[in-house]
Amino acid sequence: MIEPQRRRYSSDEAARLNELFGDAQRWGDRLRPFLFTNLATAVTGFTGSTEVDLPVTCTYDFEIASVKYMHSLEGGEIPIVALFSGTLLAESPAQGSPAQDPRAQGISVSPVSWSEEASFRLLVAVWREMMDLYFPDTAWLRLQRELLDALQHQKVQRALRTG
Repeated sequence: MIEPQRRRYSSDEAARLNELFGDAQRWGDRLRPFLFTNLATAVTGFTGSTEVDLPVTCTYDFEIASVKYMHSLEGGEIPIVALFSGTLLAESPAQGSPAQDPRAQGISVSPVSWSEEASFRLLVAVWREMMDLYFPDTAWLRLQRELLDALQHQKVQRALRTG
């Protein structure tokens, strides 16, 4: 989730964020966490602690609120909170078996509490660098089909190549 209420905004950023949150004077009521993305992963067995790479798919589709939000920011940080849910599986002694027999193992199943979360701050510069890497000097824009067809027709008529 993106937590827009956890940062300050310049007047230029506030003007660009009007489409998402309305007039800045009403932001006290309107700045609420909103979805950045959903991820799913499975972590293999480990003892103690472990680190896991969690790939986050990002888009530059301006129909998505998180993209409009991040694109509107001049710099600084994007406050994000990761909310966890899932199931933990762990080895445990099997019920009714002698504790001395290490082969007598069972599996315990526990839910991950909905209250588990981790906050972090993504640098706007890092997000922009990623967008520039995958979408250099471009951005996605939704057009009406009629306009897209007319642009395609002009491209073909003028023998323009996509570059």
